[in-house]
Amino acid sequence: MNPACEAQNELVGDFNELDDPFFRYEYLLGLAAELPVMSDADKERSAKVEGCQSQVWMRADSNADGTLLFAFESDTLIVRGILRVMQLIYSGRTPADIVDCEFDLPVRAGLDDLFEAQRRSGMRSIASAVRAAAEVSS
Repeated sequence: MNPACEAQNELVGDFNELDDPFFRYEYLLGLAAELPVMSDADKERSAKVEGCQSQVWMRADSNADGTLLFAFESDTLIVRGILRVMQLIYSGRTPADIVDCEFDLPVRAGLDDLFEAQRRSGMRSIASAVRAAAEVSS
């Protein structure tokens, strides 16, 4: 199976073990604390992800083995949690694995209902930026 999809399935399982939406939200905030801080130098205009309610920056770097490493940053704590989830799913994966693994965790993990439409749209924009970085690298 695709390693990115396996990572996503594992995270979906982790969220689904939490019955209460409040606990899912709390878990997401805990993941936000794990997201490494991006340096100010990396927060260039070209790294900004458009289409997000919050400010979001993304950097994708290629490894010698052909995998991509993603760095993310946001000015909003809950978005940092989503970015950490995306990092756990996609960072260290090949471009083919990234392209072949649609980001559907928010729906499958019961998080989609926690966010208003504008925030859900922003998550789709970030997922599109990750996919585009993978497509350029393949």
